[in-house]
Amino acid sequence: MTRTTTATTAAQLRRTALAATLVALTPLVSLTAANLHGLKAAGLTGTPPPNAALIKTLLDTLASNWLWLVGTGVGLVLVLLAGMLAFGSRSAPDVLFRVIAGIGLILVVIPTALA
Repeated sequence: MTRTTTATTAAQLRRTALAATLVALTPLVSLTAANLHGLKAAGLTGTPPPNAALIKTLLDTLASNWLWLVGTGVGLVLVLLAGMLAFGSRSAPDVLFRVIAGIGLILVVIPTALA
């Protein structure tokens, strides 16, 4: 095949793929629109409830407390491990790698599995 024929075939494939994608997404869009109309019919106005600011403040406070607790805990563990390393503990590197693995598990793997 020549270069022109290959380019034409590739353009036709792109157009066909685009058309197939649009056909596949059309029912999904209509279902989503129907769900939104159902929520509106059920009384959802799109405005937050009267005490939404209080709930947001509470959640922001809890999130900042959680970050402070996690940061303090990790800092204390790392200070303890630094002391172990300074005093020549043979198990300090092993404990350090276990702490790093645990932090990675808590921050990355568990939220990914729960999502």
